Amino acid sequence: MMLLVAGFATSPAAAQSDSVPVATRTRVEAAVTNIIQLVRPNEDGVATVWDGNKFVQCRHMVDEQLRCEAAGSVMQPTLAHVLTAERVTALAAAGWRLDPSFGNYVQTFPTTRPASEIANKLIAALAEGYDADLAKLEVGTSWIERQACPPRAGPSQNLAGSINDSPKMAAVAVIGCAYIAPAADAVPLETLDALVARDGQRVAGEIGRLRVNADRHIFVVFQLGIGYVQCAPQTEPLAIYCEAQSAAEWQALTALLTPEHVTRLHELGFTDPGRVPNYWQVYEADKNSNETIARNVLAVLFDVYGYRGLPALEVLDERTAK
Repeated sequence: MMLLVAGFATSPAAAQSDSVPVATRTRVEAAVTNIIQLVRPNEDGVATVWDGNKFVQCRHMVDEQLRCEAAGSVMQPTLAHVLTAERVTALAAAGWRLDPSFGNYVQTFPTTRPASEIANKLIAALAEGYDADLAKLEVGTSWIERQACPPRAGPSQNLAGSINDSPKMAAVAVIGCAYIAPAADAVPLETLDALVARDGQRVAGEIGRLRVNADRHIFVVFQLGIGYVQCAPQTEPLAIYCEAQSAAEWQALTALLTPEHVTRLHELGFTDPGRVPNYWQVYEADKNSNETIARNVLAVLFDVYGYRGLPALEVLDERTAK
């Protein structure tokens, strides 16, 4: 999408309509009028008004509505500090609603509404929602192929989230009817307490399942890429029996299970292999809560096997274990 850029004379900018530079109001109104009046077969007119990466953009839809969008922080994370709660409230009060498909704020206007009124709404959104410099706004109009979900500038591009079908942008454009932001890069957990805070409830819940169903043949395995802890219920008396994988069971653990790590296993109450190939421990049910056992299990994973929370802990049971 090629934008026809127009500059404006310098004048003090303010959120109030009567303080908007005359040149700004004139150019934005002209752009809105342009896409309403010029109708091309199988194409939609698009008007974009922007200050840096802060933008509003309107598209002339086939149903004679202008679908207008104001930039959001999903595709432009740097706008998160701009779109404060107060500014989002101001946008909402002016009729803009969050559209989860691309994270922009959306409002529609009938093409029969005066272009001057629509222009004022667009300028007010930039002023009140984004603190844009109204004296330095840029404006462009273009026409795109009519399609339900036109290409958009990708997250690394200028005006990310805006409709843009320029061939130069094709390699990085977002194609589709919605955008899902990638998960934030995970970071290793630095303490056992952090691991317990994240996974403790899940592990305690699994221990509770063993306790409640102690008369059934069930078990749970907390699996890492290297090393695991597995637990099962015992009856008469009720107890939770757990094993921590040993080098005897898997030779690759020889380098990991140093004397210091074996000492830590002993501190956590585990007995050396012999009775079984793995380190083992029995938790008496009436003396150990689910949470206590869960913390001990996670301590083995953290202190002995070096688990720091990445990747996510794999939990298997009698139904899912191979």
